[in-house]
Amino acid sequence: MPAPYRLYPDFPRDFEARVRILRPEESGRQRPPYNGIRWDFSYAPVTSGVLHMMLYPDFFDPITGDSWREMPLPVDKWLPARVSVVSEQMRVGTSLYYCEGSRIVAEGTVTRIIGLFESWPQA
Repeated sequence: MPAPYRLYPDFPRDFEARVRILRPEESGRQRPPYNGIRWDFSYAPVTSGVLHMMLYPDFFDPITGDSWREMPLPVDKWLPARVSVVSEQMRVGTSLYYCEGSRIVAEGTVTRIIGLFESWPQA
């Protein structure tokens, strides 16, 4: 299993978002995810059915900035996350859906662009 994104600190995070994991009644997950989960995403509203690959979102404590570890993420609450994805379409206010297969399991909104147009480090 690949390591969570937060273990790769040399790669710039592209944006911050607020994310709400949907309840099971809303077609969300039956079990809450943990930090380091990998989701595909789509721009909202979904019109083309095209999913874009997304790396691991890093959910963090807004007070300390530390990543949440070793505990399930709360469902139906807005959570801050740092995310890396290669897309020049990202802007503050962009709405996103996070998907597992064709099922939408979370929704989010970009709150801040932080490294989208930075160069990736050379190996």
